[in-house]
Amino acid sequence: MMLAAHVGEGGGDPWTTWGWSPLPLLGIAVVAWCYLMGWLRLRGRGRPDLASLPRAAAFAAGLAVIGLALMSPLDHIGEEYLLSAHMTQHMLIGDVGPLLLMAGVMGPLALFVVPLPLLRALCRPRPRAVLRVLGRPWVAFVAWSVVMCGWHVPYAYDRALENPFVHDLEHLTMIAAGLGIWMHILGNVPRIRMSHARRAGYAFGLFLVGMVVSEVLFLRDPLYSVYVDQPVRLLGLSPGADQIRASLIMASEQMLTLLTAAALLMWSHVDGVAAEAVAHPRVLPGPR
Repeated sequence: MMLAAHVGEGGGDPWTTWGWSPLPLLGIAVVAWCYLMGWLRLRGRGRPDLASLPRAAAFAAGLAVIGLALMSPLDHIGEEYLLSAHMTQHMLIGDVGPLLLMAGVMGPLALFVVPLPLLRALCRPRPRAVLRVLGRPWVAFVAWSVVMCGWHVPYAYDRALENPFVHDLEHLTMIAAGLGIWMHILGNVPRIRMSHARRAGYAFGLFLVGMVVSEVLFLRDPLYSVYVDQPVRLLGLSPGADQIRASLIMASEQMLTLLTAAALLMWSHVDGVAAEAVAHPRVLPGPR
């Protein structure tokens, strides 16, 4: 029994099964190269303040988080054995990784990391109009909500695990949706300037959407057949206990990211209001 708890069906150890898929490796390499070229180009123009080492470190950490989530044993364990592992992967590629990537391209650096031919193509009238719509906060909010809720519907979840193309599509949409929301929360969208209070409300609203998924997983019986039918029980977890842990992982991660972002933004809003009150005190009318 102890052996069955640690050895997969094929006789290999799932804790040491790495997946060196060429698609994630190629994607990460291309994105890293584009970022490095843009970062160096901006520094070469005498603006190391806009292309700083901390920003490069944040971007590199974001790529590392996504790469490890997709290619480490976490991927294999999440696909075959544990919903909690798969949920951890989803939180890393759909939330933590995009947050770090967006923190790494704050300000003008975001334009410099886009290759010039692609940037010229995107600046044409029709692509620019499409990007203007896609870049609106409500579009990113709806897209993230649909992606986060939709892929955890049992039918969609099971189809993604059965079909590699659908599974890759799931991961790509999670990364894209995560980038979309974090660029608004961090205020990194040109010509869209939400106040700190609005960005705090935006992050809090996303947190509430995530809590819907988390609560469904917490309250329902095991939803996904792949984990219910798996005879090998890693860590000795039953399907029900595994699903509850997946729910808690999702809730905890989004408290640390979305809820913390909302709190910090609201704190900044209150500080701004207080500073404005000190700079421009109201004169109350005296007694008549």
